Amino acid sequence: MFLVNEDLSIYVTRGDAVYLSLTLNNNGETHKFIQGDSVRFKIFGKNNCDKVVLQKDFTVTEETEAVEIHLTGEDTKIGQVINKPIDYWYEIELNPEINPQTVIGYDNDGAKIFKLFPEGADI
Repeated sequence: MFLVNEDLSIYVTRGDAVYLSLTLNNNGETHKFIQGDSVRFKIFGKNNCDKVVLQKDFTVTEETEAVEIHLTGEDTKIGQVINKPIDYWYEIELNPEINPQTVIGYDNDGAKIFKLFPEGADI
């Protein structure tokens, strides 16, 4: 299970895949991603920006208005098996290596939450 809420918080069951379609608008105009653009999705500890638990880059292969972000079940198996939800923070950057722009992240409304829900352990 995963859910993206209106406040851009993401809720996901540990070990489940996540599919997001990133679009950007600037003053009503849709941003066009060009070939070679890079989008970085990063998850880190709540109140602990130094503790990055996942960083995944997505390269744009052709001009598009939406970049598909896919986190696998292995990507969301963060840490050990949990028994209650854990909040992380996340951010999304455009072209982090050459011209970094955080397009989703901590802002005037606060941190963007990535809430991980428990999954049963495998036997």
